[in-house]
Amino acid sequence: MICDVYFNLTKKLYSIRAREGDQKGRVIGHCKSVVMQNVSFKVSQASRNRVLRDNQKNVHAVARGVLVSAMGEGFTINPDQVAPIDHLKQNGKPFTYCPYRSGSFQTVEPDGTYRDVETASELVLDTSGNRYLITI
Repeated sequence: MICDVYFNLTKKLYSIRAREGDQKGRVIGHCKSVVMQNVSFKVSQASRNRVLRDNQKNVHAVARGVLVSAMGEGFTINPDQVAPIDHLKQNGKPFTYCPYRSGSFQTVEPDGTYRDVETASELVLDTSGNRYLITI
């Protein structure tokens, strides 16, 4: 299932919004951990500009891709498909998004610099601070 995933500042969980099917456009769950594949990062520049102008955050940046696994409050998909975090830490890079720094998602390089990223073959997100991706 193709979904948009973003961090929900109110719930302190990742919100999953369906991009296809009967639930298209609706949030279908809130999760502590998410694994996705074939990901593209989407940022609405108009909404980002509102954040910069008003200094108030809104949902304007998402990771869009195939939902592989998710675990959360009353919502679980393929819990046995969770990618080992050690695999992603060894083979991937940490990543982040900050509307005040850039209009793109960015990897955090070993020297502490940032590099814009548009896609990832795989990513993992969890509320304990693990955010890793493997670039294509």
